[in-house]
Amino acid sequence: MRNSIFLMVRDKKILIDEHDPFFFIIRDLLYDGTWEVFAADIHDHPDYLERIHELKELESEVGQISGSLLLPISVDEMSEYFKELDLKPSELWHGVPDGFYELAQDKSENESLDEAIKLLSVVIDNWPEYAKAYELKGSFLTEMGKLEEGVKLLRHAIELDPTLIEAYAELGQAFYNLEDYEEAIKYWQNELEYTPHDKFAYFMIADAYQKMGKLGSALEALKKFANDDKKNILVRYEIMELYEKLEDYDAAQEYEKEILSTSPYYPGDIEPWAKVLFKNDRYEEVIDVVEEHVKKYPLDGHFKLLLVIPYAKLGEYGKAKKILSKFKNQKDWYFYGKKELFETNLNEKELSLCGIE
Repeated sequence: MRNSIFLMVRDKKILIDEHDPFFFIIRDLLYDGTWEVFAADIHDHPDYLERIHELKELESEVGQISGSLLLPISVDEMSEYFKELDLKPSELWHGVPDGFYELAQDKSENESLDEAIKLLSVVIDNWPEYAKAYELKGSFLTEMGKLEEGVKLLRHAIELDPTLIEAYAELGQAFYNLEDYEEAIKYWQNELEYTPHDKFAYFMIADAYQKMGKLGSALEALKKFANDDKKNILVRYEIMELYEKLEDYDAAQEYEKEILSTSPYYPGDIEPWAKVLFKNDRYEEVIDVVEEHVKKYPLDGHFKLLLVIPYAKLGEYGKAKKILSKFKNQKDWYFYGKKELFETNLNEKELSLCGIE
């Protein structure tokens, strides 16, 4: 073997070849860590078959060796390995490219989007029936603004696998960005056939209907979700606001009363719930709930910004300014995201006393 080294393990001398890392990588990416199936696929290459048996013996001596330890590897390097070994990915009959799919996700998260797309192209060329590769590549392309090419791949993905909910979600978002709201709604509704409790899909459908001026249809979509999730305050807040737009103030008030009679169950409910309580001057309750939540979940410390309003209303400007000072100095994006909320709920004097310009 070329460019080899010897590894001494106890009293055994074990040969390590330059291609060995690739064997470990392929075993994990295509065969979920199983040597036996990998070996079955390369039975026409007796040298590699023998090497796999030797690598199994190596692991029996040193313990499991993870292919991920040998990453990162570029797509070009991987292609070169296949070429040098005279192997074609498409000939590895029992290999499932889930590992390649996950590797492409990792590459995209590490700002290697071009590499991720190139890897998915390899998967599509060698496993043309693998729907998830079309879905992920299509998603990346739509995010890059290549909508026509991305949509084509996403549609092919659901032709291959009609249950691929990620593709429906991405198609919905793509057509929403194109302001083709009817087409976006169609795909989100397809998504809901497989994930009937998907809050995001319901909210996006409602938003698309509102963009089309169909407030009644938006209301119907949100009510359906509200009926499905009895604890969700955010959806009830959105329904309340829709009724106000429709000038049905009695119906809006019913939903306001419902919100006032409950407490947040989901973290995402805290802000809309607080807004309704602010409107009804129930400041102490907001302080109690937010402080308790942040104490239990310190990573949700950004909710403390909501306390600026009740502290100011209760005349505790020192506490309000202390919170604002922390976020202005450390996480100013949170502060600026709440400026409209402050200006809606505090008068000019209160804003001034809190130091909000």
